[in-house]
Amino acid sequence: MTKTLFKNGNVFYHGKLQKLDVLIEDELISKVAKSIDEGDQVIDLQGKLLTPGFVDLHVHLREPGFEHKETIATGTNSAKYGGYSHIVAMANTKPCMDDVETIRDFANRVKKDAKIHTYTYSAITTDLKGQELVDFKANSQEDIVAGFSDDGRGVQSTEMMEAAMKAAKSVNSIIVAHCEDESELQPGACVNLGDFSKENNLVGINNASEYKHAMRDLQLANEIGNRYHICHISTKETVAALKKARQTNPLVSGEACPHHLILTDENIKDLNPNYKMNPPLRSKEDLEALIEGINEGVVTVISTDHAPHAENEKQQHISKAPFGIIGSQHAFSLMYTYLVKKGLIPLETVLACMSINPAKVIGIKHDLEVGYKANLAVFDLDEEYLITKESIKSKSTNTPFLQTKCFGALKYHVLDGKITKI
Repeated sequence: MTKTLFKNGNVFYHGKLQKLDVLIEDELISKVAKSIDEGDQVIDLQGKLLTPGFVDLHVHLREPGFEHKETIATGTNSAKYGGYSHIVAMANTKPCMDDVETIRDFANRVKKDAKIHTYTYSAITTDLKGQELVDFKANSQEDIVAGFSDDGRGVQSTEMMEAAMKAAKSVNSIIVAHCEDESELQPGACVNLGDFSKENNLVGINNASEYKHAMRDLQLANEIGNRYHICHISTKETVAALKKARQTNPLVSGEACPHHLILTDENIKDLNPNYKMNPPLRSKEDLEALIEGINEGVVTVISTDHAPHAENEKQQHISKAPFGIIGSQHAFSLMYTYLVKKGLIPLETVLACMSINPAKVIGIKHDLEVGYKANLAVFDLDEEYLITKESIKSKSTNTPFLQTKCFGALKYHVLDGKITKI
């Protein structure tokens, strides 16, 4: 039995930052106390941050079918270097994660290549087409399936979403929804509808395309009583709708992404397609509503929507380039630098939204707690670094944050007790 002692850490424990020591024995956390004096290996953290590993509920690993963008190996490694211990991949692969055979093939690939704990969502509808439900019972029985999502597409039919929620409830699973009403979208829509889109003669994406579906779904979830989670919230109206819903329904939740919390459409430089994602960067009012939503405990999860694309795919005009940016590796550092350090969101809130809260949403046992698996991350909050193409672990480099300076460098990653010094 190997004992490793992390001493003198600034530890995120029971929702608060505390000066503590943490002892790991093999895979498990065996002791948390103000002073511990045992261990075969002692690592003096000298006040560095020790947190439960992060959990990302929204990642596109692109494998199978789009390995030129990302693979399970590169995508999970990128997440590892961001301090993540668990991620959930979206179902929009080729073939789509809509049947047991494809899901089992993915599980085998994960077993072989993943650097951290990796789950997937099953699709809600066959091939994400919104026409027929998948076999909820069969797919939910696969251990790797964390829930059901058609992310990349909104489920357009109210009847179909109602049936999906009832099916998810029957197997005690969760619907993780991409809220996008296609009837609100114009052909070629690529950025937020606002001054920026008008000034640059671009087709805009209005707020209603998101919040109409969110409001529809929240009402359905209230009536059906199923677990329901909103992906990548970007509008003030969606935040308001979720706030109202959560007052009476604890089974609904929602996430925000770092880019929607840091950038607005006014930050888009030179029509750079690395600022193009779905939902788009919104207005200052929307960003402020999201921050308020996190601080009020309305939006309880921070996810990345890590969406890699090959460089040549993104080098098209912003109106033609695919939606999506990478996000796993630098999510925490960006949040810390541009929100925590500026006094906009407390560090404890960010840590909860990136670790404990998302684990609760999908029902996995994960926390910095005695008897739990040691899935941890250590950051030096005082160490500044530059995000460069060369330092990115993902296969793709499509991010608006290239050449951005950040504080909060990862120093140690712990997965089931196995320690990697970064």
